[in-house]
Amino acid sequence: MNADADIQVWLETIARTQPRVIVPYVQSAQNGSLRYKMRATRQGPGGRSVISQGGTIEITAGTPAALGRLAISRSPDDDCQIELTIQNGSGTGPGASRDYQFSCPD
Repeated sequence: MNADADIQVWLETIARTQPRVIVPYVQSAQNGSLRYKMRATRQGPGGRSVISQGGTIEITAGTPAALGRLAISRSPDDDCQIELTIQNGSGTGPGASRDYQFSCPD
């Protein structure tokens, strides 16, 4: 989990799924609207693939909110990264946007 100011972001993996299903979550200490962009990149001997999605989500203080689901197939030789950009509802000022990077869960 990465914590930055009043926002926490983490990944959960749904057990026993193939391809692997990953669910990114966000939680804030305050109610409000957040915009997000999510990008998963897998690269290996078989090539490269990129999955992207984004949107806006209403956050209730202290309650985790899922940002969607990603289904990722990968082999042991693949490199896989997930990048999340979270922007507060107003989208202006210092700290309005935060970037998070994760290695895909095994």
